[in-house]
Amino acid sequence: PQSRPAEILAAAFQVFAEAGYERTTIADVGERAGVSPALVVHYFGSKGDLFVAVIQDRFATFVAGEEALLASHRGTYRDLLHQLVRRFWEHLWEPGSIELALAVKTKRSEFPECARTLSELGGRWRRLIEGVLEAGRQQGEFRISGPHAARVIGAMVMGVAEASRCLGSVESRPPSPDELWTALVAFLDHGVLAAQGEAQ
Repeated sequence: PQSRPAEILAAAFQVFAEAGYERTTIADVGERAGVSPALVVHYFGSKGDLFVAVIQDRFATFVAGEEALLASHRGTYRDLLHQLVRRFWEHLWEPGSIELALAVKTKRSEFPECARTLSELGGRWRRLIEGVLEAGRQQGEFRISGPHAARVIGAMVMGVAEASRCLGSVESRPPSPDELWTALVAFLDHGVLAAQGEAQ
């Protein structure tokens, strides 16, 4: 069926996120997808090839959705910035997303293509944010723009989500994603809004 490769990718994402790269096997992925290991190999080749395909599918699809949102948006640039950053935040909190990104970091020397893919997709996302910041600055909504501001916003979102997901289990009262988002968006607005925007 035409849907079979997508089903295998979805299963592989779950298995890689739960077990990590080293402990994942083609047989595990086939069992999760309800297909034979031979069919997984038929569509994707080796475990390494499958890992690369999962990274590309998981994160490229997200960035394409962000680009589509930008193309269709009508409204203030502050609202658009919030939507784009919120979608990134929610994507990171989906089970497995942070774990998969961390797997790429630890395996970057073994899978440089995965690292390049994440770097390229991160660059596309930052260029989106940079464009929104610049357009908002020209309209008087924002007081800063440029690639460095976009990079800091991305790092802030990623860092907060990553630290909370990785270390929250050892805290006596870890903050909820919503509590963290409220604090994060307050910092975001304080950092980028022009004076007239702050008064709105």
